[in-house]
Amino acid sequence: MPIEFDGLVVSFSERYVLVFGPDAAALGQPLFGPPVYIHPGFKLVYQNDYLLPDEAIDDRGQRFYGPEAVEWIETRGGGFPRADAIGELASGGRLGLRLKELDLAVLSLFASARPDGRRVRLELAIEAQAVPDGYALAPSPVPSPLRTYGRAVRFYRLSPGVFGAVGAGIVQRLLSTRQTDWHLTYDDVDNAIDG
Repeated sequence: MPIEFDGLVVSFSERYVLVFGPDAAALGQPLFGPPVYIHPGFKLVYQNDYLLPDEAIDDRGQRFYGPEAVEWIETRGGGFPRADAIGELASGGRLGLRLKELDLAVLSLFASARPDGRRVRLELAIEAQAVPDGYALAPSPVPSPLRTYGRAVRFYRLSPGVFGAVGAGIVQRLLSTRQTDWHLTYDDVDNAIDG
């Protein structure tokens, strides 16, 4: 079972960004949402694909289902290489395999418009909200429902004051650089526009 999340998915040059927060709708035309359905997925070791687990069975036979299965794999699965994971491939189709056939170090988040709908891989998450801290852009805490999977994408807060072409440029740079600690003040943004 995917995680229902109050957000939008926006496409930037065919790369997908999860946008959430009070001003999310102002960042760009959404591909879908709200809500969006988040599917955590682990990279397969021997294929260029991801397994989006909905069931896990430890090597003693204990079963975990839905988000509990993914959380168990993420937090404890490394200690049970003979455990099984069952789920959907990101490319489509069901698959069951041993955890040792998953690269547990490579976690991604996928999003869909419906729980069983077509999924896109998220590359970034933007909280669209202004806060009185002087930053137009700053790293953002991972929202509670996604906290276990926070390492899968980078989370930033972008102020609606820099939306439009400037905001799109900032998002494009975040997508291309994979920077994790970028801070921009409003003065930085003004200087970049004037320079």
